[in-house]
Amino acid sequence: MEHRLLLVLAALTALISCGPRPPAATDFPHYAFRTSTTLELMRVERTDTATLFRMRAYYIPGWWFQIDSLTCLRAGERRFRLHGASGIVPGRREYIGEEQQPGEGFRDFVLYFDPLPRDVERCDFIEGDSAAGFHFYGIDLTGRPVRLVEEPAGEGYPERLPEGCTEPGFTTLRVHIPLSVSDPFLNGTVLAEPRRTGQLEMTSFRFDRDGVGTVRFRQRQTSRVQVILGSHAAAVSLWTRPGETADIYWIPDNRSLTVSRFGLLEEPVPALRFEGAYAAVNTRYGRIPRYRLDLDDPAFVRGIRSGAGYADLIRAQYEGQRASLESDTGLTPLQRDLAEVLLKGDVVKAVCTAGEILRLSYTLEHGTDAGFLPPAFAEDDFAWLAALDLSDSRMLFSEAAEYLSCPAVRKYTSRTSHAYKTETLYPAL
Repeated sequence: MEHRLLLVLAALTALISCGPRPPAATDFPHYAFRTSTTLELMRVERTDTATLFRMRAYYIPGWWFQIDSLTCLRAGERRFRLHGASGIVPGRREYIGEEQQPGEGFRDFVLYFDPLPRDVERCDFIEGDSAAGFHFYGIDLTGRPVRLVEEPAGEGYPERLPEGCTEPGFTTLRVHIPLSVSDPFLNGTVLAEPRRTGQLEMTSFRFDRDGVGTVRFRQRQTSRVQVILGSHAAAVSLWTRPGETADIYWIPDNRSLTVSRFGLLEEPVPALRFEGAYAAVNTRYGRIPRYRLDLDDPAFVRGIRSGAGYADLIRAQYEGQRASLESDTGLTPLQRDLAEVLLKGDVVKAVCTAGEILRLSYTLEHGTDAGFLPPAFAEDDFAWLAALDLSDSRMLFSEAAEYLSCPAVRKYTSRTSHAYKTETLYPAL
């Protein structure tokens, strides 16, 4: 009987050992998020004697970089210490060599940790003992593809761009991250407009052990809020409605490798799911063809010197883009509404920043702004703005909402428009 029991136990042990195990090496492993984009995780290798993290640090030539000697891996409640490194000395400031040219600001190195058990599928990388350290959370060691959560669907998911809210209120956001957290270093912040357009106020929050962070903040009207995890490495900008309670679900990163920390390729926006009043807008905003005015291109107004010439250019560009938009039959009603709002927002910004746009163009053309004369505008140069219905509350979804109270625009909008409300008219919050 005892012999038979031993055979059964041996068979079970063999079966378990033959089950799926994380690979010995994983290139560019996915992770939930990190606290800084300065450090990139290139490869994880696992042996019986060590766990190797091959990493790349991006920094500006002449600046220094440092890995804390107390850096460790964390899996569940266990920590696995750093016991060696190559290409860097933990605890010592490392400087880029003068032989490297600007734009080549990186250094590759390897960190050696105590070996992780082979059945561990996820771990955290914790650098040092402060919130300012480089932390990677939820590193996936399995090599499996990241499964993105589907968009929310069902009742209450509008097909058209909803009306903007012009009344203030206290908004509550619940941020869900894809792991349980007991790390005191992990925090979040929200940047929102409290009362006046263009002013931002920061509100901090922390996550509970279930990975949920709740923050409540004052919001003056429909506007973007920025949610930031860690030290600005994982951030997203979303539209929220004053007074609502909404949920943001952070989805494990499905990144591509950053070519250069200081190059033109920026870190991709984290994948997430948003459930709230503007879920559809947050999903579709930015996923529409570009029917915009190129206000950031100095050549856009090259040679324009008079107010009338500038006004005619803006109108011609708007009408051309609007005609292209109207002929685009592939847009959904929501995407079309968004495109129209963004295009009208560009017009508003063009009117309110005409002097800045023309001065920049003049400076780039002549090498100096000496001799630049601000253009004079006649009373009726922008009279055609009255036909754009800029008092539509959906204009709050444009990127030029802060300019809706500009005097140059106000005279072409309704006197009852939200554009005329000021913070003194809002009830005390």
